[in-house]
Amino acid sequence: MEKNIDFGYVADLYDYYATGSYDLNFYRNLCRNRENILELMCGTGRVSIPLIREGFPITCVDYSEEMLEVFRSKLGDESENSRLVCQDVCELEMDHLYDLIVIPSNSLSEILDKAKQRKAIQNIYRHLKPGGIFFCALYNPFYRVKQADGTIKYLGKYNLDGGRSMVITYYNIYLSDLQIISGTQFYEIYDSNNRMIEKRCLDVRFSVITKEEICQMARSAGFSVKAVYGDYEPYHYDEKSTYMNFVFVKEKRGGRCRR
Repeated sequence: MEKNIDFGYVADLYDYYATGSYDLNFYRNLCRNRENILELMCGTGRVSIPLIREGFPITCVDYSEEMLEVFRSKLGDESENSRLVCQDVCELEMDHLYDLIVIPSNSLSEILDKAKQRKAIQNIYRHLKPGGIFFCALYNPFYRVKQADGTIKYLGKYNLDGGRSMVITYYNIYLSDLQIISGTQFYEIYDSNNRMIEKRCLDVRFSVITKEEICQMARSAGFSVKAVYGDYEPYHYDEKSTYMNFVFVKEKRGGRCRR
């Protein structure tokens, strides 16, 4: 299983900084009246765990067993409505069809190869029921490339257990010839006396996916586009929106991707 970004290396730290509920109400509304829901590239469950606790039936897939182990430990004995599976979305092979499949948080862009992106979307189409929805959250290339200016940025300082603290900085650059954002995240861990006791570096690479590209990949797989949102609320989209959030539909008799 190819791991472009090995989040397992920082799985024990991930939940201290990858927080936020800005999109949860959107996903809550999206999941209503769905009998079978699949979240792909789920990480440690930021999106799914609150929904599982509310009774939504969600299967969660990620290629990092370390991230899934954190997910399991957080969920504990509240797993009645959930199932966790370690798989690569590019090789997805599940034993159910789903009403709704979601990829949150720009995670599709972790797949760098365009052919593998197409394969992932084809796999998603194959695992949806007719009339099912595929929701894919991406950053708008305009926003993403503008942020990748090569300067070191401060993400924040976070309190860990045992009196420790963690400072995260990072940089990103845009490799225009490859259409890739490349960078490194730096994790500095300090003891209660503010002495650095550990440092980790995580290399990251993200594909910059345009609206036209993902629409073409979806059309080739058989999807049509129901909506494109520039945020989670309000939903207006334009070329300078931070997000490109796509609602794709598997038509009962096929269909084409509208622009």
